[in-house]
Amino acid sequence: MTTPTKLKEEAAPSWRKKFSDLHKSDMDSGNGRFFEKLIRSFPGVFYLIDHDLRFLSWNENLERVTGYCGEEIGRMHGPDLFDEEGIKSVLQGIQETLAEGESIVEAELLAKDGTRTPYIFTGVKATIDDTSYVIGIGIDLSELKEKETALAESEGFYRMLAGRMTEGVVLYGDSKVLFANPAFMSMFEFREPSELIEKEIGESLSKRIEICFRQMFEGLVKGIYKERSFESPCVTRSGREIWIEGQASLLRWKKHPAVFLTTRDITDCKRREMLMNEEAAHLRRENVTLRSSIKDRYRLGKIIGKSAAMQEVYEAILNAAATSANVVIYGESGTGKELVARAIHEMGSRSTKAFVPVNCAAIPENLLESEFFGHKKGSFTGAHADKKGYLDLADGGTLFLDEVGELSLGLQAKLLRAIDGGGYSPVGSNATKLSDFRVIAATNKDLSEQMKKGLLRHDFFYRIHVIPINLPPLKNRREDIPLLLEHFLKIYSKDGKVPPVPGHVLEALLNYDWPGNVRELQNAVQRYLAVGHIEFIPTPLPRSKRSAEARTEKTDAAQKKFSLSKQLLDAERVAILKALDHCQGKKTTAAKALGISRKTLFRKMTQLGLG
Repeated sequence: MTTPTKLKEEAAPSWRKKFSDLHKSDMDSGNGRFFEKLIRSFPGVFYLIDHDLRFLSWNENLERVTGYCGEEIGRMHGPDLFDEEGIKSVLQGIQETLAEGESIVEAELLAKDGTRTPYIFTGVKATIDDTSYVIGIGIDLSELKEKETALAESEGFYRMLAGRMTEGVVLYGDSKVLFANPAFMSMFEFREPSELIEKEIGESLSKRIEICFRQMFEGLVKGIYKERSFESPCVTRSGREIWIEGQASLLRWKKHPAVFLTTRDITDCKRREMLMNEEAAHLRRENVTLRSSIKDRYRLGKIIGKSAAMQEVYEAILNAAATSANVVIYGESGTGKELVARAIHEMGSRSTKAFVPVNCAAIPENLLESEFFGHKKGSFTGAHADKKGYLDLADGGTLFLDEVGELSLGLQAKLLRAIDGGGYSPVGSNATKLSDFRVIAATNKDLSEQMKKGLLRHDFFYRIHVIPINLPPLKNRREDIPLLLEHFLKIYSKDGKVPPVPGHVLEALLNYDWPGNVRELQNAVQRYLAVGHIEFIPTPLPRSKRSAEARTEKTDAAQKKFSLSKQLLDAERVAILKALDHCQGKKTTAAKALGISRKTLFRKMTQLGLG
């Protein structure tokens, strides 16, 4: 809208100059005729009045707008074209012009037929031969007034509509709330608009909703999406936690981008949903109890084993899957920590989302932040495009941190902030992003010792160490070796059939300590199928330890040599293995060959660790 001040700045000086320049040669009849023709053809309304307020000159538009002919206007005074209210404004403007040199007045021009037209008049003072005159122009404001009225009516209508909506309506831009309807204010327990409007959103609302609003604003402004649905927990002014959901879209507000949001309080629905989830978790836990009571379980997912130690692991996996708590898996290298992590993820409520495995020991120190939090194009040499980080990929799912003890203290602090809902920023960006992820960590180190040595932050340790799971080494569950052997033989044999394993081979496998655990057994089976015999990779020991172990072995061997029960058990083991080898693994046939019942064979195999 063109303001009166703007008209004064632009119009008045130019008219004063034109009037002064043209009257310098007023005695020249040619210039006088030119001046007269120029005045009468001016756009808008042009007028020249003397100190007695009589019209001395005017243009054709004045005659057209008022309906008076030239002779009638020539007999009139300036105020004659206005009503009583307009006359006061016009007389005040003329007096101001004669006293101060210029003025601007807004008034309705009264036509001969009674029609009223809103105008804005500018006047400047001109003095010729010691006589003062007022020169001015008038601009029709009808169209502008109609637009203002329509705009005011529209704004009033939409304000009334927003005020009566049961959904919250809020306009957000420049980190501030620009407008909020009563429903939104009531939702967050604000009584007066001044408590919320034009305030930094972080001061008035929770930090989480501030991050949520800012993310939507940045995404909409950058054109990442045209509209955005959202769901977020919030905290009201009194500290009460609520849940809201809504829709956001971009618009222009006072020439600046802003986000228009409609919000709805879904706290009751969310509580019902959480209650249902709790009931489902309870059912899962009951299922866990039922299933964990089955002591002869042979496998869980891709994990194989029926030993008592593995039954405890299965129960821990099922308990962890029934919750969303963070987990730390302890175990030697090769015990299957990632298999356990995947089983927890696949049996839990996040199974439809991503499982993102990260080997913390394999990432170079200078790339840790970029890999975890992502980076923006151009943030460093080689950053040719935007890249998502592990936290982006794991949103809604599970982040598996293998070798978690290798993370630096600085990265632990930033990960802790993201875990606690404080968000994170990609490298090269000031924008804060949020990710809802569950942490399952794994390590072959004692994290408590790492914490005592200052290599692990206390707050980070307690945040991830909610449910600990300990995986036993293979040497502590030898009864699982035949099951694992059969499993790997099926996988790596050419036709998928399990080939027979001679008794001496099985005995060698059962008597080996497996420092590399299940992974070493897997490799041993592959070599066995390739070369036809078992080969173990020796594990070198320090010389002092080798000497001590050699002495211990000699002592143990001397003691065991004369143990009658040991010799009987060894003889039984060899006889059973030979019978099974001769009968191609058929237990009923082997029992007959040994002269014992099938039940007795099974009992002895269990006793000897062959079951």
